[in-house]
Amino acid sequence: MNIKQRKLILHFLEMLEKLMTNSSMPKLIPDLSDLQNFLTRDELIEIALWICLVCDKSSLARKSDAKLLKLIGNNRFILSYTIKQWKAGITATPTMSQEEVYEFFDHFQLGAHYLRDKPVEYWDEYDRSNYYSILFKHGKTRRVFAIFTTDVDDKDKYAVTTKPSFFFDTKQEAEIELLSIIAEKKFKKEELKIMSLWKIN
Repeated sequence: MNIKQRKLILHFLEMLEKLMTNSSMPKLIPDLSDLQNFLTRDELIEIALWICLVCDKSSLARKSDAKLLKLIGNNRFILSYTIKQWKAGITATPTMSQEEVYEFFDHFQLGAHYLRDKPVEYWDEYDRSNYYSILFKHGKTRRVFAIFTTDVDDKDKYAVTTKPSFFFDTKQEAEIELLSIIAEKKFKKEELKIMSLWKIN
């Protein structure tokens, strides 16, 4: 599924969320049997943690799936959590964290690769490029495009604190959006640029 399709689905999910929030649509969660094929136990715990700010993970882990669903209590919360995850997925990029690196190499049984045990903080440009290439070969990433301010260097595009809110499947789509932003006078042409980057699938 490409980014444009994901954005369209997200649009309709957000419309449904508004309807559920502002109307008398049924707000009770479905039976556990209806949800168990869609939500893992870990996801139920994450949703409960997201709703209940005073809950802790260890106490929730001791609850049954039925009690977790009762705590969640409303299918609108499940939809809201799904929307949050969906939005994050649209702009998810590799974090280059040590934990993520271990998880990737272990999952694909690539423990013998030199990057598996080389600390991330010592990676050079060649190592990072190699890692992105391996991620791509295993279907974990794909090339996308985003609009950045011109002060962002290529080496910093993954580290910027204010990441682009949307990625584009093609450079042409990004160029159309760039022209739209300039036409709306939000930025001047010389203040923005398009860069390619790797997105997690």
